[in-house]
Amino acid sequence: MKEIETKAIVLSSLKYGDTSLIVRCYTEQLGLKSFIAKGVFSKKKRNTALYFPLNEIDIAYKPKSNDQQLVFIKSAQAAYYYESLHFHPVKSAIVFFLAELLNLILKAEEHNEDLYQFIKQSLVLFDEKKEEFADFHLVFLMNLTHFLGFYPNDDNESAQYFDLENGFFSESNSSINMLNPIETQLFKKLLNTPFDLESKNHFNQQQRGLLLEILVKYYQIHTNNFKKPNSLQVLHELFS
Repeated sequence: MKEIETKAIVLSSLKYGDTSLIVRCYTEQLGLKSFIAKGVFSKKKRNTALYFPLNEIDIAYKPKSNDQQLVFIKSAQAAYYYESLHFHPVKSAIVFFLAELLNLILKAEEHNEDLYQFIKQSLVLFDEKKEEFADFHLVFLMNLTHFLGFYPNDDNESAQYFDLENGFFSESNSSINMLNPIETQLFKKLLNTPFDLESKNHFNQQQRGLLLEILVKYYQIHTNNFKKPNSLQVLHELFS
C-alpha cells in the first residue's frame, strides 16, 4: 500500500514496551487514528517531547488492510513549534485538560478538516497570547460545540434560564437540567466572549470554576459515554 502523509494533533500517548509509544492522534485527513512510535525512549532517538499533548506533527506511515490495526509511524517531525504552550505552568495545565477532553469526545469515524483547523488555529493563538489568556479553555469548549452539533440556540437569549438538556434559553424553569438566572447570565456572557490577541479576561476565578462545571455537565449530557476528565480537578485548583 502507498505511504500516507498527514498532519496530526497528538491527543494521548502510552508507553509500549521499553522504547516505544502508542500515540493517539486527530489527523487532518483521516480523523482519529492510533499509531506505534518506535524507539522513542531509545538513547539514540529519544524524542518524547514530539508527542506532548496537542503537539502538531507531520507523520508518514504505511496503512494496513485492516483499518483497526495499529500501524508504525515511519517518520515524524514537528509541524509547528510552540513557544509557551508546554512550558507555561497555567497553559500546560489547560493543554493537558483539553487533550484529555478531546480524547474522550472525538470518535474514530470522524474526519472533519474544519474541526482540525479550528483546534490548530485556537492553539496557535493560545500560544501567541502572552497575557489575559485565563478564559481560553472556556471559549474553546463553547466554540467546539459548533463542530459537535450542540452549540447553544441563542434565539431567545433574553430569557432568564438556559436548558442544558435541550440547548436553548427559556422563560420557564421546566427541566432538572436548567441553569439558574445567575448561571444563565454567566453562560450568556461566555457565548459572547471573544478570544484574540487583543481580548481581556472577562471572568474572575470563581466564575471560571462555575462555568467550567457547567460546560462539563453540558458535554456530559450531549456526548455518549462521556466521563469527567481526570485533569478537571487540577484546573479547579489552578483557578481557585
